[in-house]
Formats: sequence, structure tokens, C-alpha cells
Amino acid sequence: MQQICVKTGKPFTISDFEQKYCEEHDIPLPVVHPIERLRNMAIFRNRPYLYNTTCGYSKKQILSCLPPESGFRVYDVDIWQSDSWDALDYGRDFDFNRPFFEQFGELMREVPWPNLAVVKSTMENSDFCNGITGAKNSYLSFACSYIEDCLFCKNSWYSRNLIDCLIDHNSELCYECIDTNECYNLNFSEHCSSCSDSWFLYNCQSCSNCFGCANLYKKQYCFYNQQLTKEGYQKKMSELDFGSYSTLTAEKNKWAPVKDKLLIKNYHGQNNENSSGNFIYHTKNAKSCLMASNCEDMEYCVYADNAKSCLFMLNFGNNAELIYNCHCSGDNVYNHKFCSECFMNSSNLEYCIFCQHGCDNCFGCCSMTKHQYCLFNKQYSESEYFELRKKVIEHMKKIPLHQDYAGQACEWGQFFPASLSPFYYNQSEVSDYFPLTRDEALKQGFAWKDEVVEAFTPSYKIPDHIRDVGDDILQAVLRCEKTGKKYRIIKQELDYYRKNNLPIPRISPFERIQERCRILEFRELQEIVCQKCGKKIETMYDPKKWKIYCEECYQKEVF
Repeated sequence: MQQICVKTGKPFTISDFEQKYCEEHDIPLPVVHPIERLRNMAIFRNRPYLYNTTCGYSKKQILSCLPPESGFRVYDVDIWQSDSWDALDYGRDFDFNRPFFEQFGELMREVPWPNLAVVKSTMENSDFCNGITGAKNSYLSFACSYIEDCLFCKNSWYSRNLIDCLIDHNSELCYECIDTNECYNLNFSEHCSSCSDSWFLYNCQSCSNCFGCANLYKKQYCFYNQQLTKEGYQKKMSELDFGSYSTLTAEKNKWAPVKDKLLIKNYHGQNNENSSGNFIYHTKNAKSCLMASNCEDMEYCVYADNAKSCLFMLNFGNNAELIYNCHCSGDNVYNHKFCSECFMNSSNLEYCIFCQHGCDNCFGCCSMTKHQYCLFNKQYSESEYFELRKKVIEHMKKIPLHQDYAGQACEWGQFFPASLSPFYYNQSEVSDYFPLTRDEALKQGFAWKDEVVEAFTPSYKIPDHIRDVGDDILQAVLRCEKTGKKYRIIKQELDYYRKNNLPIPRISPFERIQERCRILEFRELQEIVCQKCGKKIETMYDPKKWKIYCEECYQKEVF
């Protein structure tokens, strides 16, 4: 079914899957383009940007992912998860003379939010991480699960001893890698699985002791895709000393243009059936998905694992089922609609934020745990709840979402308006998936934080080679060569560089994370033809930039 977006005027298609879902759940068909719907959800998530603030309960100084100037009440997550307070104390009646979103905006500003999105019981010596389930001895890592000794990583699962990595699964001892699976001792590599002891690989599988190689399978001792003997390879490697920053930079500059001219498949992933998108693994009937694994019957879902029957789900999704228009639903959840940050064994939630740990049948609630039959944080009997829920939905159907959409879109069936988010466009994860310039963001009504960089001349000069770096660097304040911002080196990081003969980075950790995340931009699928056989295929990649093959032709060419 074709529809015109009421926000952008762009045409889009409503799938049979979504039409059926909306009909079964009495939800109006969408009137906003898929990209804009995901963009609006993403503005409600911030993991990497941390601010100094005060716990509203203990009055102690804490780190928080909510900007202090947002006006939201914040509790330390330990207190937030405790019995020291009760979210029901903030309950109120629904006013049928006012819009739902207006009232919910007031509620969500008064009810305390956790300062960080973490499961504290699974965290050990990892205080400067956020969006984490399970971390040990990790630092400035975000949106990860079950990691150990990881620094400056994002979207990494079940991995250890990683630095500067993104989308890494079951990997160990990797540096500056993107999209790896079951890799060991890999450096400066992308889209690799089961590879080890290698540098500068792209799209390789089951390779070891290779350097500067692409599209290889079960190879050893290859140098820039040229097969060498073991002795010849070792001789080549002995001539390279990447403990030197200038030597490493020269090699990066040599590798970049080679990588940009490579043959690629129309998507990155393996073992998929009737699926489309990018970074997808072991999926079935997953359409327009990004970073999805072990999923079935999905549409427009981003960063999901082990989920099924979900549409427009952004982030998380571990053991999630029947999720619609939600951000960050996961960890054994079922039947969420229009929710944000609801996880940990929750079910049958609608228009809730941070409702978890067994919440069931709640509507328009914030920061609830182990409650059921609540609306606007007020407790009702089962029969009272369902009767009131029905009345509120009917009320929402009569309220226009926005004055510009009058007669076209009502509150019911739409995610929370971006105006309710406490986050800035350029300091939230929306900028990873849907980047906008400052002017573009402001024009579309999003908040933007203009950052002022303090003029600063460092007194410490970083030596070119790691062997010449003393422990005094741990007390030094360094200046990012790209942004001018200050940053430091921590001991755990320095030990890794020394052990693995790697130079000190000249770019700050946050800027390095942002640079890697540019690969996550969610692009609309476009239909092109395989440049080998002419078969029609779908891809998120630009055919003007890349040589793109269908999966069959790619397999024949590479394997």
C-alpha cells in the first residue's frame, strides 16, 4: 500500500505485514515515512554522552546520560532500582480535556529517571560505561553486552580485550575493528569472521596471518592478496614497525584507497533467508534491518538479537517478541507498543518509559517496576484498567499529533513527539543512524547543543614511537588533533599499546567512536542490478561508489 508522509511529502510503502498488524491491534496505518519514524525514536536514546549531575535522592554527585539542563529528575541507578522510593507516588488521574502527550510530558519530567541504563549487578569495575548488561574492567564502552577489558567500544557482545571496536561478537584482542565475529588478535579490520593474527583485512573469513587483504577465504600468509610462503610473510612483517605513529599512519593511508575500490556483496552478513538490510546474520524474513542477528519476521529493526515478529524496533531486542514502534525493548519482553527503555521481563506495555522488571499491562507510565494495571503511574484493578485504557485510546484518536498534521495523524498510533526527549540531536545516538547538519536538525525542530571547545596548548608532546612513551603520559592532558578537545590516556590503555606495540592515538576516544559509527547510517534500500549478472538486488550501499554483486556472484568470485 502506498502512502505519502505527512512530514516530508515523500512516498513510502506500507507492507502487508504492517497492515495486518495494525488491523489486528486497532492501530491507524502509519502516515510518517519509515526513516522519519526511526529518527524520531532514536532521539530518545543517549549512551555515550555523560554529564556531571546530582542525584535527586542522595544529593551526591553522579554521572548521568541526561543533560542537567533538561530539567529531568535523576536518581543514581542503584537507588532507582531499590525500594527506597515508589513510582506510584507520582500517579495522577488522566485529564480528558487535554492531549495525552502533553500530560505524559509532565509526568515523565517529575518521575525520577535512572542516571545510566545499566544492570548494576552485572557490572564490575566499569563505572564509565552505559547501556551495558554485563561488563568487567571496561571503560567508556557503550551499548554492549557481556564484555571484559574493553575500552572505547560500542555495540560489542561477548568479547574481551578490545579497544576502539564496533559491532564485534565473540572476539578477543582486537584493535580498531568493525563488524567482526569470532576473531582473535585482529587489527584495523572490517567485516571479518573467524580470522586471527592479521592486520588490515576487509571481508575475510577463516584467515590467519594475513595483511592488507580483502575477500579471502581460508587463506594464510597473504600480503595485499598475494600468496607468500610462511618465511616470506614473516620477512615482510618484520620490516613493519607499527609502534611508530608515522609508520602506522602511512600504512592506513595506503590501505584506504585500496579498500574503497573493493568488490562487495549487496549486504554484509551470512546465513539469511528472505532478508534485506545490512550487518544481518542468521535471520529469516527480516526486511530493511540493520545489525540484526538470529531474528525472524522483522521489518525496519535496528540492533536486535534473538527477536521475532517485530516492526520498527530500535536497539536492544534480546529475546523480544511482538514489538511495534519501540525504542530499546529487550531482555525477555513481549507485546510492547510505542515504548522507550522498557526491558527485563516486561509485557503488554503501551506508551511507557523505563518500565521493567516484570511490569505488565501498563499504559502511559514512567519508571515503574513489578507493577501491573497502571495508567499514568496510578494503580487500578484489572477491570478498571482495561476500561480506562479503552477510553484513553478513544481520546487519543481525536487529538491531532501536530497542528500541521490536523486530520491526518492522531496521537494514538504515533511514538512520543521528539519535543519530549531530554536529549540533543548531536548528543544522542540518532546522529549515528540518521546524521543531520546543525541547520537541518534545527529546521526539523530538534534540539542542538553548540559545544564550545576551550583553547588549550598541551605541555606534553606525544613521542612518535610507543617505546619512548613514559608513565608521565598518564598525568598529561592531551589535545585531540581533530576537535581540539582535551583527553587523557589511562593505564589500562597504555599497557595494551605497549604490549601490542601500538602508538598513542592522536584523536580523542569520543571522536574515534563517532568516526566508526558513521558506518551505521541507516540508508533506504534501493533496487539495483548486480554488476556481474544483471540480477535485481536490494542494497543500502551507493552503487556509484562501490562495485556491488549479488550474493551468488559474490560467492563464486570470492570462494
